[in-house]
Amino acid sequence: MIRWRLKEIMARHNIKGVSLASRLDVGPNAISALKNAKTMPRLDGVALNSLCNALNELAEDLDEPITPNDLLDYSQDPINVQDTDNVFSSVKRHSKKTDLNATSGHSLDEGTANVS
Repeated sequence: MIRWRLKEIMARHNIKGVSLASRLDVGPNAISALKNAKTMPRLDGVALNSLCNALNELAEDLDEPITPNDLLDYSQDPINVQDTDNVFSSVKRHSKKTDLNATSGHSLDEGTANVS
């Protein structure tokens, strides 16, 4: 299980949600939702980098820089095959749909070329 630790990091370094929101140019509600998430929210690399930069700028009593590793806590849990199948079957469906669209587009292009 991956646990999101933003709330702990902010408390440890006395970072206020309003200050972080201002620094990231987002609303306080967005920071509240991000802070209260139990599992890692979907963040791209740019957003995660901006978050770490802002945390480092606002942190008090900082010995070492705050990194993405500090925001995550991983502990292995038992594998539930049914959950794994559910997660990866949606990935498979997306891949098949993408493959079908690519194949259809390719055939259409060939047909169009023959008409010309």
